[in-house]
Amino acid sequence: MAAGRVTWLGGAVWAGSWYLMYLEITRWHHVRPSLAFNSDIAPGARPGGPLLLLYGVCVAAPIVTIVSAVRRPGR
Repeated sequence: MAAGRVTWLGGAVWAGSWYLMYLEITRWHHVRPSLAFNSDIAPGARPGGPLLLLYGVCVAAPIVTIVSAVRRPGR
């Protein structure tokens, strides 16, 4: 039962993180469509903690979701 919850939670985090990345690209312009940090908004700017966390979640959530779904017992 716990593996199913991890799969659903991972899927929700996956969808949410990519929605936030979409907003970063289209609305807030902190990220370019190539997923590179947009330093044109302020010369010498660096990505902050929340944006770095978003990058990490965008990579980790799909991995966790897929591994959890594949290793799910009772399938």
